[in-house]
Order: sequence, then structure tokens, then C-alpha cells
Amino acid sequence: MIAGLLAGLAAGLLIMWLIQVLVARKRAVEYEERIGDLKNSVATLRLQQQESDARQTRYDLEIKKHRDLAILFPEFVKQIFSARTPDELANLVARSMKKLTDCERIAVFLADVRGGKLGLVWSEGLGDVLKQPLVVNVGDGHVGFVAETGMVFERKNLEKVSELTRIRLEKTAIPGFLPDIAAPMMSQGVLYGVICLLDIPITATLPRERLVSIAAVGAAALEGIRLLGRFESAADLDPDTGLPNRGRLEPLLTQELERVRRFESPLAVMELVVERGSMEDRFRAREFMSIAANHLKAKMRNIDIGLRTGTDKITLLLPGTDQGGMESVMHKLLDGLPALRNDAGESLGSVKLRYMVIQAGSSEEAEQVLQDLGAKAFISSLGS
Repeated sequence: MIAGLLAGLAAGLLIMWLIQVLVARKRAVEYEERIGDLKNSVATLRLQQQESDARQTRYDLEIKKHRDLAILFPEFVKQIFSARTPDELANLVARSMKKLTDCERIAVFLADVRGGKLGLVWSEGLGDVLKQPLVVNVGDGHVGFVAETGMVFERKNLEKVSELTRIRLEKTAIPGFLPDIAAPMMSQGVLYGVICLLDIPITATLPRERLVSIAAVGAAALEGIRLLGRFESAADLDPDTGLPNRGRLEPLLTQELERVRRFESPLAVMELVVERGSMEDRFRAREFMSIAANHLKAKMRNIDIGLRTGTDKITLLLPGTDQGGMESVMHKLLDGLPALRNDAGESLGSVKLRYMVIQAGSSEEAEQVLQDLGAKAFISSLGS
């Protein structure tokens, strides 16, 4: 009996030991699983920390970039306003946009004085698409659409325009040229040009806002350039006629010849000789030159330019006038000129003229044009 009790006790102890072993193993498995979970959590936290550090680094770099741009932007503005010619300004505007957006493909179109055409003045990275001289009519294509409406064009919003507008844009667009963003250069309601960006890097921040800002700065600078040009002209006016002196002829002619090349527009150059302007009585001679100049100024268009180029000479630069338009121009400007009278009732008398027409797209130089004009015979004599 004692032996049976001992055997039962031993069996009980064995069973208890086995139970404890099983419980210990279960706890060990749970501990291992928990340790594994903790390791995974630690790894996740480390990964999150690395991502957070990388994000913070990017933020720091972005903040530094914005800070650097904020410091540089006034410098860009200063450089743009330092430009003395439209071509120089277009170069500085493009350079500023490249720095602000890292965009490598930029085009700058400037408007002519009449605001009806846009000429390509500067392009970078677009030699395979845009070739000078290139002229766009306001209203044509994406560039002309921006100029006509004064709105910022974005390629991503192209599907939002009406079907009729989209058809017109595509029909009149420059082949192969579709800007990502195009912004008008406008100041005081006057169009000065359009800036276009293509293939803007995905890393660029606020490209639209920066383009709009630079476009506004460029327009204001161009307004200043034009105003300065008018002041320079006004400072060199002939006191008898109120017209620019001969010293302004070659610079103004060079400017108009550039428009001939860039904007595909003809130019007529006319020289008038008022015979009474060379009278020995200089008081009466100046009076007759003043009468002739006042008549011409009253008849000339805003885009026409008159200059006193000699004692008895007045030279007219007539943009957009071709051979076919000369008859109309001469009729409008010269009819009645010889019959004008001074306060003493004396008529202006004989007026001789000669002219030449520079065809659209020509690459004539001012000096050669003046030589060719001087070699021409006077083809008409009015009032003789």
C-alpha cells in the first residue's frame, strides 16, 4: 500500500513538473513574440526617425533656398531695372527666371510700339523650335492669347478653356511650341511682352507666382526705358520746329530698321526740302520751317517720326508704309503744304521730296539707307 502511495505521489509530481514545463515553454514563446514585436517597433521608430531627419533636411534646404531667393530677388529687380535697351532687359529677365525656377527653356517676346505684334527677342534652350526673326500677332496661338487677354496661360489648364478657344489656339500656335506657363508683361494697362517657360523642373517651387512677379518687374522696367527714350528725344529738340535734331536720325532709324527685321513690317523714309527754309532772312526762314513742321505733326500718325535734319530739310520715318501706301501718305501729309501762309500772308512755296521704302524683313543698316536716300533724285516738287 505504501508502495502504491509512493508511486501515485511520484506520478503526480511528474504531471505537475510536465505542466510547469509546458507553461514555461508557453511563456518563453510569448516572451519571444513580444521581443520580436518590440524589435519591429524599434526598427519602425528608427525608420520613422530617419524619414523625419530626411524631411527636416529637405525643409532646411528649402528654407535656405527661399531665404537665398528672398535675398537675391531684390538683386534681380535691380539688375532688370539697370537695363538700357529692350534686348538687354529680355536677357536679364530670362536669367532671373532661370535662377528662380531652374528652368532651362525660356522665351521672351516683346511687343512693338503699336501693341499689335510680338517679336521673339530672347530664347534659351529652344533653338530647335524658335528661330529669329519670329513674329506673333496678338491673339494668335498661346503667346498671342496671353497678350490679348492679359491672363496667365498654363498648359495644365488648357482643357478648361472653351472648345472654340482651344481650336483657335491650336490653329494659330507656333508649331511645336506649347509653354508650360506664359505670363504677360503689362504695366498701366499697356502690353510690353510675354514670358514663356517650358519643361519646368518638378522641384521648382511657385514657378507661376515668380513668373508673374518678374513679368511685372520687366514691364515696369520697359516702361521706364520707353520713357527715358522720350526724355532723351525731348532734350534734343530743334527749337524752331519742335522736332528732334539730325543727331537723333541714325539712332531712331536704327531702331526702326530693327523693327523691320524683327516684326516683318516695311518702313518708308522720306526727305522734304522746304526751299524757303534756306532764305537769307533767317527769321522768315525759321518761321516757314515752323509752319511746315506744325502741318506735318498734325497729319502724322502716333508711330511716325519727324526730324529736322538740315537748315531746310525735314526727314520722316513712316513705319508700316510700303510702296503701295506711299501715294496715300503723300496725299495726307503733303496736300496743301505749299499753300500754307505765314502771318504776313506769304505762302510756304516750293517743297521738294524724295523717298525710299525698306521692305519687310530686310536687314538694311542705317548708314547705308541714308546713303541710298541721299543718292536719289528729288522726284517731286510741290508748289513750284
